[in-house]
Formats: sequence, structure tokens, C-alpha cells
Amino acid sequence: MWTRFSHFFCLIFTLGTLALSAQDPQLSQNLANPLLNSPAFAGLLDQNKVYLTHRNQWPNQAANYQFSAAALEVSLGKINSGLGLFFSSDKQFSNLQTSAISLQYAYHANLNETTLLSMGIQGSGVFRSLDYSHLTYGDQLGSFLVNGTLGNTFDPTAVSFVNRTNYLDLSAGLLLNHSNYWLGASAHHINRPNQSLIRSSDDLIAPKYALMAGISLPISEGKSLKPALYLKNQGAFSQLDLGTYLQVEPLVIGFWYRGLPLNKNTSESSSSSRESLIGLIGIQNNRYSFGYSYDFTVSGLGSGSGGAHELSFSYVLNWDFGQRKSFKRYRQSFACPKF
Repeated sequence: MWTRFSHFFCLIFTLGTLALSAQDPQLSQNLANPLLNSPAFAGLLDQNKVYLTHRNQWPNQAANYQFSAAALEVSLGKINSGLGLFFSSDKQFSNLQTSAISLQYAYHANLNETTLLSMGIQGSGVFRSLDYSHLTYGDQLGSFLVNGTLGNTFDPTAVSFVNRTNYLDLSAGLLLNHSNYWLGASAHHINRPNQSLIRSSDDLIAPKYALMAGISLPISEGKSLKPALYLKNQGAFSQLDLGTYLQVEPLVIGFWYRGLPLNKNTSESSSSSRESLIGLIGIQNNRYSFGYSYDFTVSGLGSGSGGAHELSFSYVLNWDFGQRKSFKRYRQSFACPKF
């Protein structure tokens, strides 16, 4: 019986979600898979590379959220370009799933030996589906309370749903990368695609705009401190990730705060002003990197949510397409962190 009640409340929660423009996944290791943040990163370091990312958010909640992505980066250094290809998938409430395949192109303009201006574009095919077989509607719940059985639903809402929808999603990005600092901007969903799973209804995705920046502060040989920030806005929602990485080769330790500490708008959810404290530990060298991070929930949701676990892995491939530039050594010195 309680399982049926939980299905009913999950339905109500899902309907509320469908009525809003979806928010993009929150990642704690923002640059562990940089192609997810901006197409301008594709081919930046003149390397051919694979990336894997997995995030398990709020594992103790019925509204558990899981996100996974795999990406391939190909450098076309002789024409100052790079390609990116990635697959991503997320799952919510055990029955709402979104999958995407994305293709990216970036052009890197060499301003001098230590500075690049990168411009990237991205096109994604997105596939969104909702499994209604595990949902219970209001009239079924009433039937259960009276007769002890669910029976069939006659709720008009049920027939207005579609099981799946597909759409094209467009994004773009800019990145200024120097040996000591980096500054970037990106815009996702710039064509405002319709993701609605309800017939004759529009659910346009609000564009997401982001600013990102960081600086590399050398301490000694093999040691550096890399403060960074990532500011995002999508529709009525804004978020700031602020933190730093301490690199003691090959070890990386990170600490971040997610929230808007100066937000004085009390009408917004408290989670927008204080959401998480994030700890990270990773290993990286010239060939691979591996990172694990955990989000300590400090919002009203509380520690009972289980926080969020995130894993990342990247590996430089030995592929050689005869496209590498002779100034590769400069690109490897750029300030962008690996996590």
C-alpha cells in the first residue's frame, strides 16, 4: 500500500517537473570532462582524449538523480581546431530519462605563444522519455482506498502524455586561456527547444548562461594553487561554484562551496543561497586523471539526502593523425585545472 502511495506522490512531483523548464545537471568536477561545460574546450590541449563521468545525487531520496557521460576529444592542431563527441544520460524518479549525443567543433586562435582564444559550437540530439507504467493516478488511488484494487485510470491527464520526445539543442562557447589564467563564457539551449511530454503543450528549455574563470598560482616545483569560480544562470535560477584546487603532483585536493552567499532574496529557496560543501581528491599526470568528490548537503534538504558522489576519469590516447602542432609544449602549460 505504501508503495502505491509513493508512486502517487512521485507522479505529482513529476508533473510539477514537467511544468518547468528543466535545469542542467549540477557537476562538482566541472572541468573533469570540460566538453560538458563548453564546446570551446574541444582540442584545446592538442591531445586526443577520452573522458568518463558519473554522478549519483541524493541516493537516500526517492527522487534520486543519476547522470553519466562519456566523451571523445580529437585535436586537429594543424588547422587550429578540435572536435568533441559525447554521450550523456540522466535518470530521475526511476522513470524520467534524458539521453543526448552531441557533436562539437572549436577553433583556437593563437594570440601569442602562451595565449589562445577558443570559439566553439555544439549541436545535440536529445531523446527524452517517461515510463508511466509505475505511476498511480488520483482516481486509481481513490479506487484502491474503496475497493482495495487500483483498476484502470480514466484521468484525462493520462491520455495527454506522450512516452517520448526528441529535439535538437544548440550551444556555443568562448574561452581565453593563458599560461597563468583562464576566462570563459558559454550559452546552452540557445534555440530554446521544446521538451514537453504533454500533447499540445510547450515546455521550452530556458537558455543557460555561464561564466567561468580561474588562475594558477605556482608554489614550488610540482606544487600549485588554482582558485576558480563557475557562475551559472538558467531561467529564474542562478548558482555559483567557488573553490580552489591544491596540486602536489600527482595528488590534487579540492574544496568548493556551491551557493549564492550574498543572495538577499528571501523569496527564493534556501538551497539557492547555500547548497553544498564539496570535497575532492584526485590523481593526475600527463597521461590520465582520476577524481572522486562528495557533496555535503547544507541546504534545507539536509544530510539525510545522502549528498552526492561523483567520479571522473580521463585518458590521453596515442592516436596520431599527423595533426599536432610544433608548439604543443605551450598548450600543455595552460592554467585550466583537470577537475
